Amino acid sequence: MRKTKFRSICAIATAVDIVGDKWSLLIIRNMLFHKKHTYGELLDIPEKIATRVLADRLKSLAADGLIEKRNHPTNKKVFLYTLTDKGIDTIEIMAKIINFSVTHYRSQMQTKPLDKTKLSYIYMHAKSEEDFIKNAKKNYIKFRKNLLNF
Repeated sequence: MRKTKFRSICAIATAVDIVGDKWSLLIIRNMLFHKKHTYGELLDIPEKIATRVLADRLKSLAADGLIEKRNHPTNKKVFLYTLTDKGIDTIEIMAKIINFSVTHYRSQMQTKPLDKTKLSYIYMHAKSEEDFIKNAKKNYIKFRKNLLNF
């Protein structure tokens, strides 16, 4: 399995090399917040990712240690994709991106009727950014434990 080639020793460039493409954070978002954990579920995201792109990003994210691919316990044709602890830590990056979006592009986040399941809504109604991050991590770890029984 290949690992990401880094363009420089810059901390920002390193993070961008790992999760800065158009799809990686959206895949992680769907795993972390929407509990998507199979290829089919991840393929069915609103942004319409192509099959080949999804396969490539899943391989890259696994090679970089952000996700794990496991056999489904009852169907060997299906794989389960779960975030590693390193992958879960991307929530801190996402929180900053959400903050930027709701601060500068709030009208883009608004839905009618109001959708309380949207990340922007959950973020804006959390006690704090730290609380948002803590709850997201806790909820995903609980989901992963129940899914994988570990």
